[in-house]
Amino acid sequence: MAWGPLAAKTLLYIGTLIAIGRGSVAFLDPAWKAGARSVFDTVAPRTVARVGAFALIAAPLLLLQLQLGALEMSRAEIPTLLAETSWGHGWSQLTMACLLASVALVIPTGRTTSLVLVIASLGVAVALGGLGHAAADEQWPLGARLLDAMHVVAMGAWIGGLLTTLLITRVPAFPLRDAAWRTFSRTATIMAPVTVLSGVGSGWRLLGGTAPAAIVASDYGRLLIVKSALVLAVLAIGARQRSRIARGAAPVNRTMWVEIGVATAVLLVTSVLTGTEPPGE
Repeated sequence: MAWGPLAAKTLLYIGTLIAIGRGSVAFLDPAWKAGARSVFDTVAPRTVARVGAFALIAAPLLLLQLQLGALEMSRAEIPTLLAETSWGHGWSQLTMACLLASVALVIPTGRTTSLVLVIASLGVAVALGGLGHAAADEQWPLGARLLDAMHVVAMGAWIGGLLTTLLITRVPAFPLRDAAWRTFSRTATIMAPVTVLSGVGSGWRLLGGTAPAAIVASDYGRLLIVKSALVLAVLAIGARQRSRIARGAAPVNRTMWVEIGVATAVLLVTSVLTGTEPPGE
């Protein structure tokens, strides 16, 4: 897979996970404060939000530049590309959702702005379905894109929510660490299975009629095996920390960072996987 599309998709996934995670955590309990100042406006959460906003702006621009190069079109032909092609229509929808999410990421966080952030992130997740294998599904085009969107949203609420919760609970004056972790644990208990099941559904849609030997022999199959192993590792780490939270103990920060690191590896593998042809296609 070329580095350009891989970078663009990785930026999109990073920005979307940050946006969904921040939006969902803030929307579930907007009263979380550190004194009179919102914990979301402290240095680390604000910096991560800006990284997410940058990723959501940079990714569509990179995609546009790559498409121009692939079609050997000049920048003067951008209006034609956007107005007269299905790719251009999809890119415009993705870009509008990305811009809205990026703005919502950098303005002060409250219940209204977090709701806008969640809605915009949902738009990005749905538009992302047009960049992967779901876009080529002629039998169930809408269902395939919705399944992919569900996968992105659930992982954003799970892993993005983990990152956001970890950052806000590290704010020294934050008085509600236990409540924050309990809320995240309830969210992850729902979103982790949704992530896995939607991923399995997408895999079955693509590989249901393919022999196991052909799957294992393909680049797509090997990447899928690697992704599955990494996801199982994330689930195992998360289950241990969930049991600590259920007992009233705080999760171990170092272990949480390991979980985020493994989840980042899942994201990178996913970026490659969406650009790799499944066996039989």
